[in-house]
Amino acid sequence: MRNPLNPLRGWHVLIMILAFFGVTIGVNATFITLALQTHPGEDVPRSYVQGLNYNDTLDRREAQAALGWQARVNLVEQDLLVAISDADGAPVTGLALVGTLIHRADTGRDCPLDFAEARPGVYRVALPCGGTGDWRLQVHTLGDAPFEMVSELWLP
Repeated sequence: MRNPLNPLRGWHVLIMILAFFGVTIGVNATFITLALQTHPGEDVPRSYVQGLNYNDTLDRREAQAALGWQARVNLVEQDLLVAISDADGAPVTGLALVGTLIHRADTGRDCPLDFAEARPGVYRVALPCGGTGDWRLQVHTLGDAPFEMVSELWLP
């Protein structure tokens, strides 16, 4: 039986080179497409603008530290509870809390949260979205009292 590559000719080499680079370019294009569809690469929208206003963020954090408030997060069935107490341990009442439940791997699964005060100092929201896995909870107040918190959650 005769070997088709014997003798090796120029057009054989051309086909091998084109096949090699075709496969390489095809795999790279597939990986780039999948990477762009799964995660935008930006953790916070408008991060440049937020960076310009970072001194405002530091001022809010300093005001929050002066208040001495502390928060605890608890998950009871499908309700997320945030208990906020002042420096003396007394519950902080009358806050308007909002937040976001952020999925680690898929920003399309992030969901907004609007807390209601269930009892003095304890704010509750039923989880509108979810699923199992690793989540990050960001909560902040609306209004005059500067309070922000970030907590890591594992949802079963």
